[in-house]
Amino acid sequence: MPNIVKKYLPLILLMVILLPQASIAQKKSKIDIKNSNYLKIDRDLYPDITKFIGHVFLTHQNIKMYCDSAYRYDKKNEIEAFGNVHIINADTVHIYGDYLKYAGDSRQAALKNNVTLKNKNVKLTTDKLDYDMDLNIGYYDKGGTIVDSTNVLTSIIGRYYTKQNLFFFKDSVILENPDYTLYSDTLQYNTENKIIHILGPTRIESEKETLYSELGWYNTQTGISHLLKKNTVNRETYQIKGDSIHLDKHNELAMIYRNVELQDTLNKLIARGHYLEMHKDTEEAFLTDSTLFIHINAQDSLFLHSDTLRFEKDTNNFNRILAYNKVKFFRKDLQGKCDSLSYSLQDSTMRMFHNPIVWAQGNQITADTISIESQNNAIKYLHFRTNAFLCSKEDSTLYNQIKGRNMLGHVNDNHLDKLDIIGNGETLYFPRDDNDIIVGMNVAKSSKISIIIIGRKIEQILFTKKPDGNMYPLFDIVNQKRFLKGFEWRDNIRPKTKDEIFIWESSIIELQNKLKTRLEKIIPEELKE
Repeated sequence: MPNIVKKYLPLILLMVILLPQASIAQKKSKIDIKNSNYLKIDRDLYPDITKFIGHVFLTHQNIKMYCDSAYRYDKKNEIEAFGNVHIINADTVHIYGDYLKYAGDSRQAALKNNVTLKNKNVKLTTDKLDYDMDLNIGYYDKGGTIVDSTNVLTSIIGRYYTKQNLFFFKDSVILENPDYTLYSDTLQYNTENKIIHILGPTRIESEKETLYSELGWYNTQTGISHLLKKNTVNRETYQIKGDSIHLDKHNELAMIYRNVELQDTLNKLIARGHYLEMHKDTEEAFLTDSTLFIHINAQDSLFLHSDTLRFEKDTNNFNRILAYNKVKFFRKDLQGKCDSLSYSLQDSTMRMFHNPIVWAQGNQITADTISIESQNNAIKYLHFRTNAFLCSKEDSTLYNQIKGRNMLGHVNDNHLDKLDIIGNGETLYFPRDDNDIIVGMNVAKSSKISIIIIGRKIEQILFTKKPDGNMYPLFDIVNQKRFLKGFEWRDNIRPKTKDEIFIWESSIIELQNKLKTRLEKIIPEELKE
């Protein structure tokens, strides 16, 4: 044992013995009547009661009490006070009411009717209040209202920790502020720093938006909040959800983390990811980490993935969505891939850039840029600009091919039924007879060509100007060039389900190389030979 502890051990033991007794002695001290106009004593009828009437002033330890009249119960060390009751506790807490019952031994006060508690700039009003003078805690369970310099709060049940400047509210909590109204089941509020702690289902309504959360905090002075459970932000045309939401009201900034979902109810759009940053004043947003964009359609929704999604306004103040880096999308009748993409809500047009590819009804189409134009939530036109190239698989080794400077695809009922080739048109296709047997290879050139498509097959090729071409018999096909310049069949990277939009080409090649390496390790040397 250290010497200093040994030295003071007797004193420490004495303090341990005496302190509880001193505390008990303090609690057991009698209520002292300092003043009254007159008193009544009737020991025959009320042997334990002394009545004090008129301008009564009482003290008990650090408590001062005023009232119109009071009954003192000497044996129980209790007071009943009537009319204009006023309690002063530690010079900072003032409590008023019409009736008081105070127990001196336990230092518990029970007030009724027109009760008001004032502490610094905070005012609590209720019809019934219990107050613990030792713990400096006020309790009410029949409804109360709290007013400070910033907010007005009401609830059915409340506790006020006056020393800690802390309120705890339960049941039908309403907070009214000039900028918003809050409705909650359970709430904690610090009257000093003006921070609200959300502890149950809570809704915050303002002019522009409604917030919902079941856990978090909100600083009513700085406008900064952090929501942590079942969080939702609702505005007129969109809704945001996320595992945690950080909001900066004064800077109109929202940052949402994990399982983020943004729903545009007006345009029937859904965007998902794991980090969203939104500037609410401009409604510009940035979404990344496992992004998924869904364009909802009753017949067939479109699913799109990219590294990043950005939501912004164009020069005409219309909403525009940008997707960039490793873009892939899937619809049952249409799939696509590119490096960057923009979607304008003004003209409902999707524009694809940097090596774009579109697959539709068994056809693979490429160009320098591709635009997909919609009308009434349905695809109407496909625009392929500069170096347009269409190919489709006819059998295991033969491919129909069409190329030109530009192409225009006509879509009806979600089916590509016509394709116009404008400028430098070339075709290489394999016609079939009535028995569906390939009869040869047709190669032709024309400045303008129209292709009629039924189902997944090219039904008819129309040349506006007389074509320059030849028909080669089937047996001679092997001796001819079976591919137009620029042909490349890339069906291996086509997303065949909505889940495959998350797989990029490099990932597929990497997986194939890993499988190849694994097989080489497994296969015995004699089989390789």
